[in-house]
Amino acid sequence: MDKLYSSLEKLSDTNTLEFQNSSYQNKFLSVETRSLNFSDEVFAIFEQIYSSCEVDEALTSLKSGEIINDSDNKAVSHLLLRNKVIPFLEKDLPRIKLLKDELIEKNIKNIIVLGIGGSYEGPKLLLESFKNFSSKTFNFIFITGSDNTEFIEKTKNLSAQETVFFISSKSLTTTETLEGFELAKNWLGNELKNDSKNNFFVITANEKKAKESFLEENSYFFDNGIGGRYSIWSVVSLPAILHIEDEFLEFQKGGALVDSLISEDKAFKTLIKKISFLDIWNNNLLDFKNRIILAYSWPLRSLPDYYQQLEMESLGKSPGLDSLFKKTSQTIFGGYGPKAQHSYFQQIHQGTSKYCIDLISNKEDQIKSNLVSKQLQAQKILFEKSPDEFKNTSKIVNANALYNHFEISELNAFNLGFLIALWEYRTFISAKLLKINPFDQFGVEAGKKLTKEL
Repeated sequence: MDKLYSSLEKLSDTNTLEFQNSSYQNKFLSVETRSLNFSDEVFAIFEQIYSSCEVDEALTSLKSGEIINDSDNKAVSHLLLRNKVIPFLEKDLPRIKLLKDELIEKNIKNIIVLGIGGSYEGPKLLLESFKNFSSKTFNFIFITGSDNTEFIEKTKNLSAQETVFFISSKSLTTTETLEGFELAKNWLGNELKNDSKNNFFVITANEKKAKESFLEENSYFFDNGIGGRYSIWSVVSLPAILHIEDEFLEFQKGGALVDSLISEDKAFKTLIKKISFLDIWNNNLLDFKNRIILAYSWPLRSLPDYYQQLEMESLGKSPGLDSLFKKTSQTIFGGYGPKAQHSYFQQIHQGTSKYCIDLISNKEDQIKSNLVSKQLQAQKILFEKSPDEFKNTSKIVNANALYNHFEISELNAFNLGFLIALWEYRTFISAKLLKINPFDQFGVEAGKKLTKEL
């Protein structure tokens, strides 16, 4: 195996720069990739490493819901949700629709979600992406709960009679969420002057603890094998489901299709493998330590934050002792593309750091020739070539950025599910090559424990 790594080191020699562009397309998504010195020979070596790491076997275990979170001795079951092995939607979706009718009947206008991490990122992303599917029935507010000021600011103009809270926490031990819960109880109690239990709902994997504080009819449970950063597929997305309803089924179907294609479509599987290989190649062999994720679509503006959590919590660990690769997750940040162009793009184009970039767009914007689409195309040109008029001047741009451009055919729930599931596989394959467990998070837990002690 060491010989394989030595071969990669020789092939990565950047004294000779050879940029390669490749593309993939199906009816849901197109992907363009710009890489550096990533030849067919490099890909073949990564295939050997992939095989030796038994990644295909790990993918089979992942899809079957086996105990593959070895450090926590837990099954990993989020894929089962979108493949109807655990038919939670058959039970919970009709119940959620009834709940929506009840809230409307009670003249509830404000739904406040108390949660952080996956309990925050997933439902918030879905709501931002698909608010156009129906008229605005509720005002959705997300509170992380760390600072009382946030709670006061976001509730100061609300009527308690028109407000309910969803407490979303897998363990029901997350300090920020419990602090927010106490503030909410005091706020509702002061306003309603009576028992406010009917105004609280809980979404959790901890049934025992939920029974201590919440009404049974207001409790929604999910499996303990569903990690927070993968919980978008579960009832954790209940606040968003209240709004998008059956579109959530389409979201699930998009993810399920990726589960099928990675087993049945060689070209699609090769695409995901190549992207994972490039992440490790760029970081370990080319020293591209940073990756920026940019959404050139306003409804998808929170997708970079979602992916940042998915990747950096999954891969932000030391490599396995027998891993060939010693650098794990790149440093990932990003946001809404047009906004980023007026902040850190100066460093990308003329600074001294090296960047990989993931671009995310919606083809509908290109068809409409929207400004956001023109901005994206302009930046892709600058990533590859400095304008001729800047030659031999201080204005010359670096033109050395490496990128993946993901463009969905249209913005709908199915395509978003497809794109998120693809990213999950990208992360999982990288984890297997690095020989780490992508499903634990001891660094996060250490911070929680110390906070409680303080």
